[in-house]
Amino acid sequence: MANEATPCTVADVMSHPALQLRPIDVAAVARSRVIASAQIVAEAEDMDGLGQHELVLILGSMPQSEEDLQTLLQKVVGIDAAAVAVPESYRPELRPRLVSELVYRGIPVLEVPQTTRFADLIDTVNRFQSSPDAVRFNKMLSMQQSLVAALGPDDTVSALLGRLAKLCGAAAGMTSSHGDVEVSEGILPFRLLREEIGGSSFPELELNVSGWNALAIRLEASLAKPVRWLIVGSRRDQFVNSFVRAAARVTASLIDAADRIDALIDNQDRAVRSSVLNQLLELEAHENPDVLAERVSALGISFAREVRVLDMVRFGPQGKGTAAATPLAERVGKAFPPNAAAVLICRRANSTIVLVEAEPKFREQALSRLLAEDNGLLIGVGRAISHVRDVRTSHHDGVLALQQARRMRGSRLFSYDEFEFTTRLLAHVGIERLADWSADIIGPIKSKPILLEALQAFFAAELDVMSAARALHIHHNSLRYRILKIEEIVGGSLRSPETIAAVQLALMAESARDDSKTVRPRILEAIEGTVARNAAAIDSPLESPGRAPSSSGLGAVLPE
Repeated sequence: MANEATPCTVADVMSHPALQLRPIDVAAVARSRVIASAQIVAEAEDMDGLGQHELVLILGSMPQSEEDLQTLLQKVVGIDAAAVAVPESYRPELRPRLVSELVYRGIPVLEVPQTTRFADLIDTVNRFQSSPDAVRFNKMLSMQQSLVAALGPDDTVSALLGRLAKLCGAAAGMTSSHGDVEVSEGILPFRLLREEIGGSSFPELELNVSGWNALAIRLEASLAKPVRWLIVGSRRDQFVNSFVRAAARVTASLIDAADRIDALIDNQDRAVRSSVLNQLLELEAHENPDVLAERVSALGISFAREVRVLDMVRFGPQGKGTAAATPLAERVGKAFPPNAAAVLICRRANSTIVLVEAEPKFREQALSRLLAEDNGLLIGVGRAISHVRDVRTSHHDGVLALQQARRMRGSRLFSYDEFEFTTRLLAHVGIERLADWSADIIGPIKSKPILLEALQAFFAAELDVMSAARALHIHHNSLRYRILKIEEIVGGSLRSPETIAAVQLALMAESARDDSKTVRPRILEAIEGTVARNAAAIDSPLESPGRAPSSSGLGAVLPE
């Protein structure tokens, strides 16, 4: 008995999800008519091969005459045809009469959509003649093909859940691990169902809540998404069967695969954007920017809104209220919604560099969110630019602004717009150019760390020898001697405004060019009268309660 054929009925082919047949006129009683096989009739002579209880598939312009019509009707009635199917494009002049005559004789008439091949219809009928196991397999295969067909340019999850709900004659949805409904196709008591699921880690649960029968499939966390639950349910008794389970499992696997593909696409997009921004940061003044301008435009940077470059650095370990589990670049991407901003992000050394085009208010809101969620984050904002050739300049501004944010107590965001005169001068002359100019001044001092330390302490103490000496824990005469040596190197007195300005600009340019230098923290701590801290305890200078902004000290430049 296990290998006996299963009869195929008109109702079977009408309900098959892959065929999508449309009844032109099918009486309820006619749905139970058994289909023995299916045969195509393209020409008048094809009618001779028709057999008993066949599904007659009419192609072409048949019938072309009144004689053809009568012959076709006689043949269809003579073989007691199970049904007649015509393509959606079937429009001969005699079609209305053919349909009405068939219906009058009790023969069901079906319309086949253009997306369904007659070969598929014939194959479906033939499969019903197979053993029950083969029928079950073919039914599952058709279900899987139907679900795969839902994958397309539209929202993948919604499309798949909609198709799942239709296949199962039920409602379906997707919830987060916290119970929030992400997508819903139909009505389900999601809150009650999620309470029943609770914190279960089982991959599959059958639920019965308030008369609802449902199946929940757990989608494990991946690089693309956190843990979620796919739920399909109905009020029907015995709703969860082998077909529903298979359909739900296939849907879950397709959603997971689509999510992973989306993640790969996102990663590829970020890589492209990072590469373009790196090229912009390397763009020299003499190089033609047209090719890069086209690439930037293709990535959504049109310069129709304000464009700036941001330099971001983290100090020390993440504290409370931060997003330690999420990389900074990903958080930046989420902070700027695509409809309000266009963003390019790349990493360089310890900095995250961001080119953002957005209205100022949206940019400020996004930066405020980033600072609020990460209390170790510092941000420098470069000047507004109107062309790709100026990206490098705005980035240099961001580096200088970041240094200012490091120096100022309680400030974690600093912008080019807030630069004082000497910093703006450095920004406009250019870091590289000014650093080259100042090499003769600062180079010999850099080669003697004890003199560099003395110079930094002297400037940090606002030219007060006694305060600087206490900070260095040396006698004031020793410091005076070192200052004399510095003055010999620079060729001027450190009481002269001209010399002071030259040395300060040289120090700033050098620090901006090499952002990995570190000023020994005990100098600035001692100047403020606090106890010197161990070098390993200076992860975040923002937490130093007594530090005040200095007009000349460079502050500690620490790696992220």
